[in-house]
Amino acid sequence: MEVLWTIINAVVIAAIGGLLSWQMRGQLVFFEKRMDGFEKRLDSFQGSLEAMRSDLTQVALAVGARPRAEEA
Repeated sequence: MEVLWTIINAVVIAAIGGLLSWQMRGQLVFFEKRMDGFEKRLDSFQGSLEAMRSDLTQVALAVGARPRAEEA
């Protein structure tokens, strides 16, 4: 009798897993599109940070700052 309950539980869990994966199929595509947009925004932000760093380096060199010993 315990084997029967184990088989019934396995079938129910497999059915629920199948239903959940079927339902989430469309959600994964939506999530991937959102991640692509996020990556583009992150790349843009990184580019602006690099430009700001370059500007700050130019200002530091203009006022006479010297590179650190480990960076020279």
